[in-house]
Amino acid sequence: MDLPLEHTPVATPLPEPPSGEFMSIAQWETLFALLDGVLPSITSATSSTDASKLTLPEHDFERALDRAARSLQEPPSKGMLKAYLEYRPSEDEAFRTDVLRTLSIAAQRRQLAKVLNLLGTTYGSLILTGYWNPVTEQPAKAREAIVKSWTNSRLGALRMLAKAIVSAAQKANAMTSPYFASLSGYTDAPRNWKAGEGYDFDFIQLGPGDAVHEITTDVVIIGSGCGGGVSAKNLAEAGHKVLVVDKGYYFPPSQLPMTQAAACNHLFDHGGIYMTDNASTSVVCGGAWGGGGTVNWSVCLRLQDFVREEWAATGLPLFTSPEFDECMDRVWDFVGASTHGIRHNHRNQAILDGASKLGWKARAVEQNTASKEHYCGQCHLGCGSAEKRGPTVAWLPAAAEAGAEFMEGFTVDKVTFAADDVTATGVEGLWTARDANGQVHTPEDSRTQRRVRIKADKVIVSAGSLWSPVILTKSGIKNQNVGRNLHLHPCNFVTAEYKEDTRPWEGGIITSYSGEFENLDRNGHGVKLEPTCMVPYAALAVQTWHSALDAKLLALKYRHLASFISLTRDRDTGRVYPDPRTGSPRIDYTVSDFDRDHTLEGVQALAKICYATGATEIRPHLPGLAPYVPDDGGERQRRLVAGKDPEFTDPAFAAWLQQLRKAGNKAPEAIWSSAHQMGTCRMSAEEDSGVVDVNGKVWGTRNLYVADASVFPSASGVNPMVTVMSVADWISRGVAEDLKARDEHVPGLEMPAGVGVMRIREQSASGT
Repeated sequence: MDLPLEHTPVATPLPEPPSGEFMSIAQWETLFALLDGVLPSITSATSSTDASKLTLPEHDFERALDRAARSLQEPPSKGMLKAYLEYRPSEDEAFRTDVLRTLSIAAQRRQLAKVLNLLGTTYGSLILTGYWNPVTEQPAKAREAIVKSWTNSRLGALRMLAKAIVSAAQKANAMTSPYFASLSGYTDAPRNWKAGEGYDFDFIQLGPGDAVHEITTDVVIIGSGCGGGVSAKNLAEAGHKVLVVDKGYYFPPSQLPMTQAAACNHLFDHGGIYMTDNASTSVVCGGAWGGGGTVNWSVCLRLQDFVREEWAATGLPLFTSPEFDECMDRVWDFVGASTHGIRHNHRNQAILDGASKLGWKARAVEQNTASKEHYCGQCHLGCGSAEKRGPTVAWLPAAAEAGAEFMEGFTVDKVTFAADDVTATGVEGLWTARDANGQVHTPEDSRTQRRVRIKADKVIVSAGSLWSPVILTKSGIKNQNVGRNLHLHPCNFVTAEYKEDTRPWEGGIITSYSGEFENLDRNGHGVKLEPTCMVPYAALAVQTWHSALDAKLLALKYRHLASFISLTRDRDTGRVYPDPRTGSPRIDYTVSDFDRDHTLEGVQALAKICYATGATEIRPHLPGLAPYVPDDGGERQRRLVAGKDPEFTDPAFAAWLQQLRKAGNKAPEAIWSSAHQMGTCRMSAEEDSGVVDVNGKVWGTRNLYVADASVFPSASGVNPMVTVMSVADWISRGVAEDLKARDEHVPGLEMPAGVGVMRIREQSASGT
């Protein structure tokens, strides 16, 4: 449904599609033939004999249409359903362009090109598909059969290939299908959209020129997200000259939420998604002004006591101290964290109701919305209401009012050091202006660009757990821990279908959770059961594919779906390192057997919640597992007694759970996702076990700090926003005190008043 222009955000243009020359025309056509096997045109054999369409016997096709109509509260006409099934995405230019954008940023695209090249040969086709003729010459039925055979192949490489092409097809279709929005009712603009009042940031602008432009300040902060925003406010209000730089750009509420495609390109880093090196886990992080705080989901959870105690036990008593309590309290109050004003949507209420019926603990989750009702399921695409008190709404405006300055579009190449190679003196990088119309979609080399050198007494790196270690590495930091100890809170998904209209794109994304299984090993490792974001591409790209017809019918039922995550506090770790070709972060991470066992416990628990709340179909996103569909019309679900486990009251459900456990969630074939990156510049009591000390200062340096989730000693176990802000509050206040002591010429050995014994002054390069 199209909304009047005055009720929609200002459009944010997309960049021109990248060149597809990294693959040949023949390779592209092979790929689109495979994607056609995932989502072909489906019709009846009596209507068409076209081999490019997947034809079903007339009876089966009519039954599919009836099944589709019965699954919807307000089904469209039979003609519309027929047109929907007959639509062939792979012929749609918008679909092809989205696939191109996705592959252009994939580190694995060269390996894919080699496989596609092999598939284009007779012998390669025979080996990989069982057919002599290449897939481009195969009918739709054979193409679908090839994808099915790969999905269930004994060869892991083929299962991974199937996973990749299925995800690309389902994502592109969700974003570009001409039928999806009209049939589901989804629009990128929320109902009754009205832009909130955004802050009028005054960004530093430079003229063209070949000379390096120099700026001098007291503190330069790299990154405008949750860590950088808090640090900027504290230091500016303490009277210091502060400059915040970020490679991302600011988008005011009038441009939010963006379309799904625009958000992927402008609000998230790396085109919307990073993949781990083995393609096992998709990783998302913010990439605009405001960082992750611009696209996160309003969740405010304090660091739990058992995690605080674990961190303190590593020699960091800060985390069980009254000082850290004060940091968390300040953050909590400033963002207005509260459960007041919450109106739960369907899936958040399902978590509460299902957990209650099963006798498990669950509760509402505080939101950073100052007690306002924030019924916004599209914050993932940017929040147009300006109610979410993230960096661009709360922290950075406060910093600006206190005198902080800002530069958007500034990519930091490195931190600079004095001749001693120990004392940080600032940063260097490349600034790219907006174009003459104030846009950022035009090619960077067509806009004004200047090399910039910023001289500063203190440097704070708040670029996030992917970029902060990369910046330190590029700056010559040799600490072996840089980039190590990566935690991701890896997640598996469960999607359920309900008879009622869930309108899954509306309402707070996470306003409830269950912590019943958060301590499975009795050492603080386990899972939280949470709802998840359900804008179409995020909800459908990660669905397990069983067949072409099943995939099309599932997308059709979008407004009756609810998706959940089993979010794991991972014990075991990976690493981040710079790509030797591009310099961007690469991620080496595979979920360990220890951690995935916990995740699978959460998947089973979510399935039970869906059962207890009357789901008509339950679909864990696990390879080879058929959905659970009650064979009695849901009668056993309705008879479930409160406090009883349905595994012991429903034999059919119990048998299906056994199949779930057998299917498992072994990486890399299973679908894993992460929105929380932590630990790559770990805080430690000793230099040989971490990257920064208790004050956030990089070991072996002077004047260089890190203040973001990368300093977490281990996984937080909770959505990390409040913890990031609290740690940044502690670190930045310490930096402010160091500057004050310098200005007042206080001897370095004196402890600043009112700080407490754990605040350690900079005295030597080793941090002692």
